[in-house]
Amino acid sequence: MAFKGKLIGALLGSLAGPMGTILGGLVGHLYDRATEERYAAGRIGQRSRGIEDSISAAQLDFLTSLIGLSIAVANADRHVRVSQIDALKAFFRQNFPYSQDDHRVIQAVIDETFVNRDRLDVDALASYYRLTSSPAGRLLLLRLLFKIAEADKRGVSEAEEHLIRRIATSLRIDAASFRSVEAEFKQDDNRAYGILGVSPNASNEQIRSAYRKLAAQYHPDTVANLGAEFTEVAEEKFKLINEAYGEIRAQRGF
Repeated sequence: MAFKGKLIGALLGSLAGPMGTILGGLVGHLYDRATEERYAAGRIGQRSRGIEDSISAAQLDFLTSLIGLSIAVANADRHVRVSQIDALKAFFRQNFPYSQDDHRVIQAVIDETFVNRDRLDVDALASYYRLTSSPAGRLLLLRLLFKIAEADKRGVSEAEEHLIRRIATSLRIDAASFRSVEAEFKQDDNRAYGILGVSPNASNEQIRSAYRKLAAQYHPDTVANLGAEFTEVAEEKFKLINEAYGEIRAQRGF
């Protein structure tokens, strides 16, 4: 339908050569499966979990953007490690309740994107996703880029962090939101304050205000349009915010 052509045109316009073919295959495969499931649902008058979870335009945008940008981040220092690619594949297998056929397609996309990693236009891909997503969807994408980069045993490298920051700029994520996400992946005495995006010298009222803003910003319901698999990932962040707030309250006694 209309969104299929739009997605292929925008995404493939930011990628060169063979990437166009493989991403086009991903979009076509998932789109056709969703269409067939909806048709079957209408014909037999039933709604199963698989049908309810049919891939939407928003999910296609997110999946293709996440794969492309994740490979770009892994390639930030021009030395992609096998462990990073394996971690990316494992992330999809563990977090996405798709069929084996769907997962085979996604794995193929990851492999092909890896082969063509030097041809990715990071800014174009990030800018496209910004135009087709919600603020909550952009924050979720940023968080997953950090999670995947951290999955390598060496952690998030300086080059990876620099590229993630550049992607955040293209996504138009503000500095405070970026720091809140970044703080999750750093271990220091002020981590709880970092997650709330406030200084250790902030007043109790400033902390309460920051907590309320973040709780609303990162509530799992804000990414419900992306499907249950992404809602679960969002719940992790929501839990971290509450834990950070509880830790600070305990320290300060308010």
